[in-house]
Amino acid sequence: MGRSSEEAAQTRKTIVAAAADHIRRTGIAEASLADIMAAAGLTHGGFYRHFRNKEQLVAEAISAAGTHTIETITRAMAKGGFDAAVDAYLAKSHRDARTPICPFAAVGSDMARSASEVKAAGADVLERLLGNLGDGEARPATRADAIAAFATMIGAMILARIASGTSLSDEVLESAKDHLHRSAIGNGPRRKRKCLYSNDESRGTGFVPYAHVNEL
Repeated sequence: MGRSSEEAAQTRKTIVAAAADHIRRTGIAEASLADIMAAAGLTHGGFYRHFRNKEQLVAEAISAAGTHTIETITRAMAKGGFDAAVDAYLAKSHRDARTPICPFAAVGSDMARSASEVKAAGADVLERLLGNLGDGEARPATRADAIAAFATMIGAMILARIASGTSLSDEVLESAKDHLHRSAIGNGPRRKRKCLYSNDESRGTGFVPYAHVNEL
């Protein structure tokens, strides 16, 4: 690769890194190309020498941010398995960060409204991340286990960020961590389940319970 090609590749990498950071902080729609290029230390006019359009850049930025998330989870898994990955993802430092590591927690709803190229990048990250969660688990994991676990992690992080600054935010994180530790692929003890009836009189009458809850 010639010097000019190497410089172009490095410039492209710099733009993608700046976009990954800027988009997770501001949202996809709010992130302008001018602001992204300025964050990369470049002029707006040079953008189209590297990318077809904003959608291509966003897709690559989502992929880069997703890879960072997967690497973070991989390091935690190597140290302490699934529970350590849960604790790292649902850490208060992740919740309080100006720029969340995880692109799904940061701009998941934006991705859902984006063009197909961006959605495809998000789906690819999700597939890779689900496979990662199945490695090194304490109990045999199925794809369904991994999907349920990561969906819980994302949802808890989003809710905790919404309620940031309140005791509810901490409660969301701790409850989700406890639930996942006790899940099919966690290290904690399994929870017993009991039936929840609408009233005491329904017991023994053949009434079908309308829900099941975990017994703490």
